[in-house]
Amino acid sequence: MGQMGAMYYQQGVLDKAQAIFEGLVEIDPASADAHSALGALYTRVERFDDALRHLDRAAELDPAQIAPYVNRAEIFIKQGRADEAVVNLKQAIELDPLEKDPAANRARAMALGIAEALKSSGVR
Repeated sequence: MGQMGAMYYQQGVLDKAQAIFEGLVEIDPASADAHSALGALYTRVERFDDALRHLDRAAELDPAQIAPYVNRAEIFIKQGRADEAVVNLKQAIELDPLEKDPAANRARAMALGIAEALKSSGVR
């Protein structure tokens, strides 16, 4: 069922993906994957409070899962909360020392973007 939700998410059929991910959270509230998927979807549709609630729960249930940290960082960047974004990006990067996880590599790109923005604005 989670694969179907992921397929809908990738295709941009977000209402169906949301229904599946919400159902998965209801069926198994202890599933870090379900909370992470629902949090990612809520991030995408800019329901940031809902997203953070689920991403926080996913990180609590499975602190080694990278995606919740990256999605939280994305929200914090959009909200102008750079310090919190950096903490989450750092956590995601540290969880992937071999640089193989796509979410951690996204975190690296986001961190580089923040560094370049600060450099171009004269902040050191």
